[in-house]
Amino acid sequence: MLAPLSWLKEYIDVTLESNKLGDRLTEVGLGTEKITKDKDDIIFELEITPNRPDLLSIIGVAREVAAMEGKKIKYPKAIVDIKNVKPKKVLPLKIQTDHTINPRFTGMIIDGIKVKESPQWLAERLIKIGQRPINNIVDITNYVMFELGNPLHAFDYDKIEGHVLKVHQTKGGEEFKSVDGVSYHLPKNAVVISDSQNLIDLCGIKGGENSGTFEETKTIFIRVPVEVPNLIRRSSQALGLRSEASAIFERGVNAGGTIDALQRCVDLVLQIAGGEIASQLYDIKKEEFEPWKLSVQTNRLGKILGIEIPKQKAVSILESLNLKPIARKDEIECTIPTYRNDLKIEEDLIEEIARLYGYNKFPKIIPGGEIPTKTIPYFKDYRLEEKVKNLLKASGFSEIYSYSLVSEKALLALDINPEKTLRVDNPVSIEFEYLRPTLKIGLRNGLLQNKPNFEEINLFELGKVYLGEDLDKAKEAYFLSGISNSKSFVEIKGVLENLLEELGVKQDPSKNIEATEEGVLFEVNLSEVLEKLSPRKKYLSIPKYPPIIEDLSIEINPKIKYGAIVNVIAAQSKLVNKVELLDEYRNKKTFRITYLSRERNLTNEDISPIREKIIKAMKANFKATQI
Repeated sequence: MLAPLSWLKEYIDVTLESNKLGDRLTEVGLGTEKITKDKDDIIFELEITPNRPDLLSIIGVAREVAAMEGKKIKYPKAIVDIKNVKPKKVLPLKIQTDHTINPRFTGMIIDGIKVKESPQWLAERLIKIGQRPINNIVDITNYVMFELGNPLHAFDYDKIEGHVLKVHQTKGGEEFKSVDGVSYHLPKNAVVISDSQNLIDLCGIKGGENSGTFEETKTIFIRVPVEVPNLIRRSSQALGLRSEASAIFERGVNAGGTIDALQRCVDLVLQIAGGEIASQLYDIKKEEFEPWKLSVQTNRLGKILGIEIPKQKAVSILESLNLKPIARKDEIECTIPTYRNDLKIEEDLIEEIARLYGYNKFPKIIPGGEIPTKTIPYFKDYRLEEKVKNLLKASGFSEIYSYSLVSEKALLALDINPEKTLRVDNPVSIEFEYLRPTLKIGLRNGLLQNKPNFEEINLFELGKVYLGEDLDKAKEAYFLSGISNSKSFVEIKGVLENLLEELGVKQDPSKNIEATEEGVLFEVNLSEVLEKLSPRKKYLSIPKYPPIIEDLSIEINPKIKYGAIVNVIAAQSKLVNKVELLDEYRNKKTFRITYLSRERNLTNEDISPIREKIIKAMKANFKATQI
């Protein structure tokens, strides 16, 4: 919402400097996003919350400024009394409406107007709030909407076939051409207006091209409606079409302000475009839209806010908001104007008092109570999940999320029996019929979808799988799965070994890896792994004495696992600190052995017997010979 300071000053004598005014508006709930200078004016860009459609108008913002500064607002003065007008001639117009979709229909005909460019002051004001001037009639309706917060639309009276306006809902699929020349196929139940032949208005969103006001227009019908918010919202969403009017109607327009908006619009039309009133006031409604009563208990005020605000101060704040408070013994009764649709319950009034009083005046108190030390039953430590994900990301993998529901076809592709998989009784589609028993399905799909765009693909997913044949045997578990078309079996194994080592779990991950046509897949039951978790790590200080490093080359059966060789070497002496595979070729392997003592410097005399012991152990356990 853009609010020029010069426009605000027409209704309220603003004395605060612009930056201080922006800060104060932010304090009371009108977030001031930006303050810009435009020639000789200041423009405030305000963020309006969805519950305050009244602030989507200059008068609405002026009311807030008046409440902050404790001043009275000056409303535009009426020139013609449209309620009691006696037109010289009355043009015919038949209106058919439905109160369930159009609670209030207010309007009036003006004849003998002249459509032309808007006066400079009007055009400049619209430009300052980001609007494009079109012609004096359209500009007046836009001006009044932004001034008072009630959207209006002007129809070319002579283009209304049969001089009939019928408000109804669409059946779906009807074609509608808006005033800006764009065609739409309307959704079902959109609220529209038709004449005797055509659709001429998409209510609350856009006017029709076939009823717009152009240079040849001589007579207009001005309509100021009250629309049903959810109906306007649905149509706007379905069409992907939003307007300033729809933004107001979606939030709830001021149902009691239609006559005031029409009064202002008629005055400006007669003043700028000429003409004369050619009808009585149309105000079709089923009920009266009157202010309502709402009270706040004075003892509740302090209980909810946590501070004591004097009763007289609360009354003064409510008075500044034009809520006409009456102080009684234990309560303050207010009369809520129709533009404040957000004030429905007692707590709403308490909030109004608090925000105008100033939240910054509330004492800063640290909440009392004890910090909980016991873990709640449903507690989950997401830090472990983050650690696992970060380790895989560091290994070159990208995380994906896939659907928990899969198809029978996807299960059969992995040789999974659908009869032994949990099925949804009322699936929305056969593509989402079974609860996934594995994450491999989503990963394979992800690989296939990314293949056209990337050569090297490394994906992983951490999520729930659903095991069991029926509800009695059903079990949820967290699985960690991944797929790669660029890493080998050995590389994937190294990634998982590093992961398990970081988690403090001793487990051979080889059984969790398989090679497929698409790439190398792995799947780990993370729930089981976390049960074996040993997150505590022993701290070792940096050694004072240097190590001795040797390389040992041996000829050994290539089927013997690396881990078994390392274990035998490390078992020969406590001075063996680290064993690494340095190189291998066919049945020849070279190991780098690091010897270290934390108590003294080692010499060759210390290492020689250990070396001999290692060579003998290799021969005895694996029939290996030194090269």
